[in-house]
Order: sequence, then C-alpha cells, then structure tokens
Amino acid sequence: MRSPLLQLLMFLLLSLTGTAAGDLVFHLPTDNKSLYDKGGDSYFMYVDRTFEGKTTKPWEGGTWGLVRNPFRASNGNVYYSRMHEGIDVKPILRDENNEPLDDVRPIAHGQVAYTSEDPRKSNYGRYIVIAHKIKEGTVYSLYAHMASVTCQVGQRVSPQDTIGRLGYSGVGLNKTRAHCHLELCLMINADYDLIDQPPSNKHGVFNGQNLIGINVADVLRACKNGKPFSLSRYFSRQKEHYRVRVPCIGIMDFLKRYPFLYKGRRDRRPTSLEIAFTKEGVPIAIYSSKEKVDAPILVKCTPMPFLQQNCTVNRVKGSSQDATLTASGMRYVNNFLWLEGRYPVPATQPDTSSTPQ
Repeated sequence: MRSPLLQLLMFLLLSLTGTAAGDLVFHLPTDNKSLYDKGGDSYFMYVDRTFEGKTTKPWEGGTWGLVRNPFRASNGNVYYSRMHEGIDVKPILRDENNEPLDDVRPIAHGQVAYTSEDPRKSNYGRYIVIAHKIKEGTVYSLYAHMASVTCQVGQRVSPQDTIGRLGYSGVGLNKTRAHCHLELCLMINADYDLIDQPPSNKHGVFNGQNLIGINVADVLRACKNGKPFSLSRYFSRQKEHYRVRVPCIGIMDFLKRYPFLYKGRRDRRPTSLEIAFTKEGVPIAIYSSKEKVDAPILVKCTPMPFLQQNCTVNRVKGSSQDATLTASGMRYVNNFLWLEGRYPVPATQPDTSSTPQ
C-alpha cells in the first residue's frame, strides 16, 4: 500500500497536466435522489440516540453541522454540541443478506487525490478524496465507510464513473446503518504532514483534521438544475460567529489556495489578520488589521444562552462576556498559521474545558 506522502507526490505530479479551474456542477454521489424532493429519512441515514431516557433514530443526525450530542440548556431548549462534517447517504439497494449494493460516484469532475483502503487506519474506514478545481481554489470531496475502492490516485474522474461501493467500514457502524459519508472540504495547510506527523497521522495532508467540511447538502441542492457552484457566493451567505486576530508573518498557505477570502488591501502587508469563523469552524472571510498581536486572540463572539464551547466544536470557551480560545481552538487556528516549518507562537497545553454545559 502506498504511503500518504507517496500518494501526495503522485497526485501533485499528475496535477501539473491538469485543466484550468472553472465552473463546476456538483451531482449526487449515488442513485439515491430523494435529497431533491423528500429528503429527510429517505436520504439521510439515522443515528442511534438515547437522550433523557428516550431512545430514537433521528435522521437529522445524518446531516451536516452541530447535529449530535444533544443537551438541554438552562432556557429549557435542546441544542447539539457535536459536529458532523458531512452527510450520511442511505443505500437504496441491498442483497438478500442485507448487504448494500449502491455504487458511489464522484460528485463532480476531478482527480483522485488520496485513497485509504485499510479500514483500521481511520474512523472513516476505507475512504477516498477527490480534488476539484473551481474558480475560487481547489475543494476536496471525501467518501467514507466504503465497502470497496476501485479508483487510483491521479485518476481523472467524472460523475459518470464508479469509484467504489457504499459500505460500513470504520468504527461504530454495522450493516443496518451502512451509508456513504460524504464531505466537501477546504484544505487548511499543505504542510499538515509536518504539523501532525506519523505515527499519529496516518493520512498526511488528507487527514480529516486538515479538511474543513462545508454543508455539501446545500451545494448539491444548489446545483440541482445544473447551475454551477460558487464558493464565494455560498460563503457570503454564511453567518460569522466568532473572529480571531492572528499575527501576520507571511502569506498563509490557506490564503494562497483560497485568495477570494481576503478582504483587505493587496498592495500592503497588514500588521495582523482577523479570521471570521462560523460556529462550526468554517473560515468565511479574512480581514486585515492594524492591531499588533503576538499570538492568536479572540476579538469577537456572538452571544449564546450557554457556554461557547457547546456551539463552537469546543474551540471557544466561556460565557459571551469572557469568551476565549480553548487549547483546541488555539491549535486549530495555529494550523492556518504554520509557515516555513514553524508556528508563529508556541503550542499550547491540552485544554480541560468540559462540553456540554
């Protein structure tokens, strides 16, 4: 089996002959088309949930966002603290032994960037990553829990091709809950394999920790009638939840990949940068700032009726009045800042913040 580094080198070499970026229409990954009409439990695989003594199988747990680990806040309402970065697509074909038979296809034209065929190496089980060049940069689709993988790194693929079969490989799944976990992601840093090295990192830059999932169901619905997807238009409609000011020590690899996110002047180097995040941790804009900082610092946070760690994937902690970055949040932001083989500030110690509250 090829190493993640060798797979990356092969992908980059083959990418040199790639076509120019342009408009892309994204398609459904399987023959399950109910996302376009019924949706709900016809499309999304449920999760098994026990909350306040009641056992349920909510399909909402198979959608994108903060949809898992329910808790009841002091105002009496139920919220969710655990992030699900993709969507779980139900199979529609099974054999007499209840094994799923659905083929999985790329959601757009692209190039296979990575495959992990050993289900023991990740909670994703067997998974595939495909790179798609669009006007605003390169985005990556990820297909997890595969029963089989039938594509190779460097292979050019289209929505008509089969890349494997839907399955239930990975931790915590069984035949009944077989599904295709689908993500559409941004890559944080092309040097992530230097930040997080083996043996803890078995997948190089295609480690899930280096890929930021956006709501791929929104993307698929937006392209239903053949309209190309615009990442910049999509991000312009997202709501900022918190903002982090960081030292500017050079051009982030992330900004090189997605330059449309930068909202400052391009003819001068800012003193610092401010990254605007959604509550799910998606960076939707980067602003210039004249304020000097030596380390990442939270400068803005939307008030919530409970502690911030319960709605920010544990990256911000405290109340709305005294919110700060958690150690996990600091590590997350630092991954954007890793430049020339170093962080701009020392790594922090593990965080002890509890979630949920």
